Formats: sequence, structure tokens, C-alpha cells
Amino acid sequence: MKALRPSLLLPLCLGLALGCSGSSDGRVAVSGTVVFKNNPLDQGTIQFFTKENNELAAAASISEGKFHLPAAQGLKPGTYRIVLSSGEPGTKAPEDAAPGETGPPAKERIPKEYNVDSLKKPVYRDVVAGQKNQLEFNIP
Repeated sequence: MKALRPSLLLPLCLGLALGCSGSSDGRVAVSGTVVFKNNPLDQGTIQFFTKENNELAAAASISEGKFHLPAAQGLKPGTYRIVLSSGEPGTKAPEDAAPGETGPPAKERIPKEYNVDSLKKPVYRDVVAGQKNQLEFNIP
């Protein structure tokens, strides 16, 4: 019986190690591209809101037209309202502002239907289990 113990422990230890290695809790990776005025969006954010109760489910930074949410921070399969945002480059806080004080927000350059007005005419995307969830956005 002692000879069997090491051979039984190895599969058990491997199973425990694999089972505890960052479970995604049913979430899937989501990535994609954002093109703005025929060019990759240099910087911005993408937010995913649940269709059922309009709660923020996840968000990611956009850089050089690309975003990525790994499975651990990804989305559960479902339909999501998308909100895209990108401030006009070159804006900064006034030089006479007190330390720690922020200036006016950067001017939004993404059309309203993708952010401010996204509740009036929402942009939805589906996230599907077992598929490569590669989302594409082409903003005029």
C-alpha cells in the first residue's frame, strides 16, 4: 500500500493546483479593435454595461486601437451595452491651478451615440462562451 501512495498523491496534487490557478468564474476573455476616423484610436476607454440591469461589468483601456480583457477580468456570456470614450489630446490643467486641483475635463471626441447618448440609442455586443470574442468598432 505504501508503494501506491506517491502515485495517488501526484494526480491529486495536480488536480488541486489546476483547480486553484485563477478561476475565471465563467468569464471569458474579450478583446478587439477601435478605429476612429479611419485610424486606430490612439487612446481611450471601453466600458461594458449589462443589458439586464445596466451595471458596469468591466472596463478596459484602449491603446493604439486595441483593448483586451483577460478571462480573469473578462465578461460572463451575455449582451452588453458599449460605451467608448476618448479625450481630445493636448488638453491639460491650467498652470495657475492649486496643487492637487484638476482642470476641466478633456473635450470628448467620440460621437455622442457611443458614450453620452448611449442610453438613447445603445450599441450592443454579444459575448459568447466557447468563442473568440473579438469585437470591432469603426467610428466615423
